[in-house]
Amino acid sequence: MHLPNEVVRAAKSGDEYELYKALLINLGKRGEKAFEYIRERRVKKYRDFFVVVGKEEYVVEEDSCTCPDFIVNLKGLKPCAHILAVEIAKITGNYDEIDAYYVDYADDILKRK
Repeated sequence: MHLPNEVVRAAKSGDEYELYKALLINLGKRGEKAFEYIRERRVKKYRDFFVVVGKEEYVVEEDSCTCPDFIVNLKGLKPCAHILAVEIAKITGNYDEIDAYYVDYADDILKRK
């Protein structure tokens, strides 16, 4: 996925305010939401997938997300806040790395619902 140049520059700068501003100006509400996910360290990198913890845990793989916003509202044509958060977290390194496969937790996740 291609992030706007201003967002990439702000993410690389390490300045939280500049990143927030760039996300809000360039990506609107979804950019603002992505910023919150990053700031609150809700992006997790497993061996097989990135996961963003929102109302539920959403799997992000390449340019795809399991959240209803991406599937229903955006119809897979634009990135949701979870995809944006993962892309920015890759640049900033602001994610938790979990040395396990996410699919190994599938049964536990289903039991929580």
